[in-house]
Amino acid sequence: MNTLFRNFIIVFFVCAQTLSGFAQRNDTLFVAPFDFPLLLSGNFGELRTDHFHSGVDFKTQGVVGKPIRCVADGYICRASVTPGGYGKALYVMHDNGYMTVYAHLDRFPDGIDKRIRDYQYKNEVFRANLWFSPNEFRIKRGDFLAYAGNSGYSFGPHLHFEVRDAKGNELYDPMVFYKDILNDTRSPRIHAISLYAERGRGVLGNSSTSCVYEVVGDTLPVAVEAWGNIAFGVRALDYMDGTSNKYGIRKIELFVDGEKYFSSAMDNFSFDEDLFINSWIDYGRMYNDGEWFQKLFVAENNTLRLLNANENRGWLSVDEERNYNIECRLSDYHGNSTVCSFVVKGKRKDIPSPPTYTHALYCKANNRIEHIGMRLCVPAGALFDDAFLNVRLYEGEGITWRYSLTDTVYPMLKGSKISFWVGRNLPVDKSKLYVRHIEPNDTSSVGGVFANGWITANITTLDCYEVAVDTIAPVLLPEKETQWMQNGMITLSLDEKETSLKSFKGTLDGKFILFEYNSKNKVFTLDLKKERVKPGVHRLRFVAIDQCGNEAVFERDIEY
Repeated sequence: MNTLFRNFIIVFFVCAQTLSGFAQRNDTLFVAPFDFPLLLSGNFGELRTDHFHSGVDFKTQGVVGKPIRCVADGYICRASVTPGGYGKALYVMHDNGYMTVYAHLDRFPDGIDKRIRDYQYKNEVFRANLWFSPNEFRIKRGDFLAYAGNSGYSFGPHLHFEVRDAKGNELYDPMVFYKDILNDTRSPRIHAISLYAERGRGVLGNSSTSCVYEVVGDTLPVAVEAWGNIAFGVRALDYMDGTSNKYGIRKIELFVDGEKYFSSAMDNFSFDEDLFINSWIDYGRMYNDGEWFQKLFVAENNTLRLLNANENRGWLSVDEERNYNIECRLSDYHGNSTVCSFVVKGKRKDIPSPPTYTHALYCKANNRIEHIGMRLCVPAGALFDDAFLNVRLYEGEGITWRYSLTDTVYPMLKGSKISFWVGRNLPVDKSKLYVRHIEPNDTSSVGGVFANGWITANITTLDCYEVAVDTIAPVLLPEKETQWMQNGMITLSLDEKETSLKSFKGTLDGKFILFEYNSKNKVFTLDLKKERVKPGVHRLRFVAIDQCGNEAVFERDIEY
């Protein structure tokens, strides 16, 4: 065998081995976190309020306490406890360069639990966030890690599992590693198509704004008439075998007359990109009606990497009286796909003038407006698109006018400052003032700081606001008090009608004792056995303080 031929064989063999290793790498890099068949209750990138779902949710057969195994060699680098969010969570830094996250846990392993409890008692707090060095908690692939649970902002037992880069900011779809052990032969389903006319530049039938059509079969029931600049959106869900759960869409493509106008692929994103979700979805429909439409066009200031569009950012110019053939394709990670095809009929029409407005805000400029006792400062880059306000004043339930800033709610990428004049000599405790956000079916506090007769707050949506006063203390109510000593569990519920909880603390016989708090149901729990309370009569005291400093106290002698 000559040298040239021998070198060719060697190079070919090495390349073949490398490609083979790459093909198998994603399947073998991580083992499954459970020893039973995996099913998902949530997939990567699902649309959530103000964020994308950052991992997958593995079902735990409807129960709390399933043992979780570590998916690869590494060390536990972080443990955290929060009243909402992830609840109890562990972070593992792997030797292969990835980080994995395990959230909504029920219990930590003993060594981690001791470190967390030591921190909580030393600092007299429930929240904890601890980092560990590489040699403290080494763990091997397949080793027991923790117990799955329902802690934090979770509404049923499951494991929230994430795959991140080593820095912890870039998120990857775990389906890459578990595709072959998750069965999916079901296609996504398109439920409705939305159409949008560009302000002052397009018209849809008789509408100068938008319209929605439910999908019948794989098309729309009518041919949509349009003229000028229009764009599209889709409301859709995905499905998987063996479960009735509904999932987000991995891949979307839009074609007009065979030309690709828009595409998205939910493979990875960073936490820094979370708020771009509010530009990608039809925020107004979600906010007012609870319907989640994904826009098939890209706002001027939306730099979300997973979105791709043509030079017109996905907008279609209907400038000929003819049929435009539209095709919306959806597909999932297993290659299951669906298509909705329909026609937009170009029909020449007069395009209505844009609605009148009181103030214009530009996404690339620093904006400042004043309007009868209200100031609004919106910095450059805060808006996804230019916004047109129509400020109106109403009588509300606060101490100022209720200011409706716009007819269409605008989400923002960055916080903006809104200020209201309340006067320097207002006869109330200034620490009790706050800015109230008026939502369609609720109200919430966005805080506020008083200075020189103005109260200023940071807002992330251009919507409806007023200034209110909170002098009402939270209410603490004993839950199932007759069972406290029998179960060894003391439970208090929180009733707070104005501003939210700021802090809480429990003591027993004057010494700190750990109450756990779950913000989703506003319940505080003290496990007497876990906290090693000795039999006898004890003085229990619990204090909860809201954002305006109002204090609720629950105090009682208990016999254990």
